Amino acid sequence: MISANSHRTAGARNLRDQSRRVLRDVKDLGSIAAENVVDGRDRLKARGKELLSDGREALGRYQGEVKKYIAANPFKTLFVAVSIGTLLSLALHRRD
Repeated sequence: MISANSHRTAGARNLRDQSRRVLRDVKDLGSIAAENVVDGRDRLKARGKELLSDGREALGRYQGEVKKYIAANPFKTLFVAVSIGTLLSLALHRRD
């Protein structure tokens, strides 16, 4: 006859084995999640570099056009710059 004590011991061993399997599975899932986060970060970083490069190229293209416009319209450009500065100054002063 199998005693109640041996059933408890077998049950405890079985529970311990199941707990170890669950812990191992959770660790595996954590590793997978960490790898996905790293992959996502790397993709976002690469995309950010592409966008920054594209922005720099666009700035380079328009920089020459802006310089030509300023040279052709110096007073208009000065008026716009002073107006924008005044508006920003008023907006920032009202916050204080």
